[in-house]
Amino acid sequence: MATALDLPGGHDLTDTELAARAVEKWGSGTPGRLLGDFALAVWFGDERRLLLAGDAMGMRTVYYWRGCDRLLFATSLRDLLALPGVPREVDEVFVADHLAMNYGDDEATFYRSIRKVRPGTCVLMTADADECRVFHQFDPDRRIKLGTDQDYVDRARELLDQAVADRMRGETVAIMGSGGLDSACLAVSARRHAPSVPFLTAVPEPGLPLAPGDGIADERPYVEALAAAFPGLRPEFLPPHPEADWTPENWALTSAGAAPYRMATHITWLNGPARRAVALGATSYLTGAVGNLSLTWDGLRGLPTLLRQGHWFRLARELALTSRGHPRRMASLAWHSLVRPFLGAKRFSELDLLPACGLSEETLRRFGMAERLRQRGNDPSFLLSPDSRRFRIAAICRNRSRRPDGMNSLRSFQGIGNSAPLADLRLVEFCLAIPEDQYLRDGTTRWLSRRLLRTAGVPAMITENRRRGYQHPEWFAHLSRMRPTLPDQLERLRRSPTASRLIDLDRLERVLAKWPENAVAAEADRVGLQVMLQEALHVGAYIAWVEGTN
Repeated sequence: MATALDLPGGHDLTDTELAARAVEKWGSGTPGRLLGDFALAVWFGDERRLLLAGDAMGMRTVYYWRGCDRLLFATSLRDLLALPGVPREVDEVFVADHLAMNYGDDEATFYRSIRKVRPGTCVLMTADADECRVFHQFDPDRRIKLGTDQDYVDRARELLDQAVADRMRGETVAIMGSGGLDSACLAVSARRHAPSVPFLTAVPEPGLPLAPGDGIADERPYVEALAAAFPGLRPEFLPPHPEADWTPENWALTSAGAAPYRMATHITWLNGPARRAVALGATSYLTGAVGNLSLTWDGLRGLPTLLRQGHWFRLARELALTSRGHPRRMASLAWHSLVRPFLGAKRFSELDLLPACGLSEETLRRFGMAERLRQRGNDPSFLLSPDSRRFRIAAICRNRSRRPDGMNSLRSFQGIGNSAPLADLRLVEFCLAIPEDQYLRDGTTRWLSRRLLRTAGVPAMITENRRRGYQHPEWFAHLSRMRPTLPDQLERLRRSPTASRLIDLDRLERVLAKWPENAVAAEADRVGLQVMLQEALHVGAYIAWVEGTN
């Protein structure tokens, strides 16, 4: 940025000072020139115009409300709602979309009268009108072709290092990490820019039964191996606080962001590392968010491309090697990656949404939720798209519009900033444009990131691992701890006009009446308990909170 602005000593300027210089040079075209996470507000006094903008990946945004005689804006819903006169009426359709996971890349918020600046756009405002301008769009047809396989690794490493360095600039950072590839990428790069970096890992609360399955419940051995290979990483393993609030309502998180948070109990589980980062003096922590759509993409959705291009031998080889010769795995992979995507859109109705969604059937039909999902590309045919690049772009855009709500909630709730280097736009666009075979080769998924980490000296225990970590594996024990309070939470929702109209409270009551005996039995109904029940109670509590603050 300093070079583009012709500022020889510009590297000593703060980000705010650089942004101000950028506005002086490029005016309303500034948002398209900025990199990283930003929310921007500029007043052009001579023209009496206000410019609001948010970055292309949705890490920051600006919320605004226009009244009859004034315009108010802030970078968080909580701060905007604290201003006098801003209405708090809940947008029921938006709440329904949230519970149905029908995320859209638009300007809507949980509040009917409050808008947000959509990622990758800016809004130019005058006294009479708003003009929305798009300054960034992903190009699914862009291609990058380098000379050798190693060239892709080298370029990815350069972009990763730049993304991490930029987010460490002017900050004291910690890494919110695990034993996975995303966290390892952050660690090897951060160590190049700082002699010592805290690496904070959430682990299960001792003594509680864990969810069954193949996932890694405690990633301590992987983190210890990483720290042994990279002196200067300072690992700490932090279980949840014994007095943590596991109620699905989670009033503290709700009031911090003035909005519900998806999978709020996961945030409670991860709160120990965040609080420890604050205690260590960190001003921000790094996470691996968006990595699975960029640097650590698994490449499996590239298989339909081999089918379309007639590369039959290579396709058969990848299927065999990826499934390790296991017939059942090979059949499952062939069905989900090759057959199902080409069968066309699957017809579904509102009834298909009920198992994972706490909305009442009447609400789903009243809002035409099945059609709303189809219109936004969130129907089953989207999830099975045979075009890898378009799928990833759609997934990025689908998630980024809700990301600011969650990021702002975390910053307020945890008292510390957060950033995601693997969501750096330069790195994401590179990863979208390179050949698909850089991610899946000879049965090895996530081939690009595995090679990058091997070259950096990361132990094979991590680079060759194909198992996933299990976030919050003792979830049922924590939920059961709160079981005696759940009927009271449900009764509070019955007294809420809006919550009782939107949410199927009778169905939630039936779930409470059929409580599983243990963690093994609970895992069989994980969607109904951890997703449907807890999400509905959390969103209902948010609605009741808004009604109470009104």
